[in-house]
Amino acid sequence: MTLRRKISVWLVALVMLFVVIPFTGIYFAQGAFVFPVPEGENPRAAVAGFEPLSLTTPDGETLRTFYHPPAEEGAASILVFHGNAETAAAAIPRGGSLVAAGFGVLLAEYRGYGGSTGTPSEAGLITDGLTAYDYLRAQGNAPIGILAFSLGTGAALPVAAARETFAVVLEAPPTSLLDIARYRVGWVPFDFLMKYPFHNDRVIAEVDAPILIIHGDNDQVIPVEQGRRLATLAGPGSAYIEIKGAGHNNLAQYGTTAMALSFFRKSLAAE
Repeated sequence: MTLRRKISVWLVALVMLFVVIPFTGIYFAQGAFVFPVPEGENPRAAVAGFEPLSLTTPDGETLRTFYHPPAEEGAASILVFHGNAETAAAAIPRGGSLVAAGFGVLLAEYRGYGGSTGTPSEAGLITDGLTAYDYLRAQGNAPIGILAFSLGTGAALPVAAARETFAVVLEAPPTSLLDIARYRVGWVPFDFLMKYPFHNDRVIAEVDAPILIIHGDNDQVIPVEQGRRLATLAGPGSAYIEIKGAGHNNLAQYGTTAMALSFFRKSLAAE
């Protein structure tokens, strides 16, 4: 073997060892990082007035959601998308506040979460959200709004773009998971490595409904700059609230449910 060929072989081996193999591992293993599914199943009995509701997606998965009808026939309903590393059951307290205000509430669940069947993916979560929306629409022609937190915004915005909604509230939304990866790692070429990019920044302009974005300026998970950027891309009637001192997981402690309720009521009144 000539010296030139030996060098070529070593270069190929080094590329495989330090580039191809690690990046391939990142690509195929990222599901565990993007969708850290918590252990346990959602309760199968009524909780705080919410009835367990099983929905079947077009591709055959079973979603364990929770539903509470509106106080009056014809009243609006809110479709709630929870964040990552939690299940629909975690949104019951917030859903209860919406119910107390007279709204119907469906707490969406994702495949692989809370005892639902299937494996989570970006396309799968969007399908799950559409399935939940279509269930609400099948109950009648009453207005439907959306409330979503963190990762849930990545499923909620495509649903809002594809279906009619009267208002959308996004709490701590990322511009994309690609931008989060860049924020955390920086130099790695994640453009081709991201299997689930969740491009909120590309979808938000397709939503016709007014959008409220709420973000904490001390968010260490999804930088506040991403919420600010999304606010510049939202359509007419949209609004942005930045909460001083609020982080990511404690955002709801700053009264965001009341802010969402106010926005929903204002949007309904404007219809």
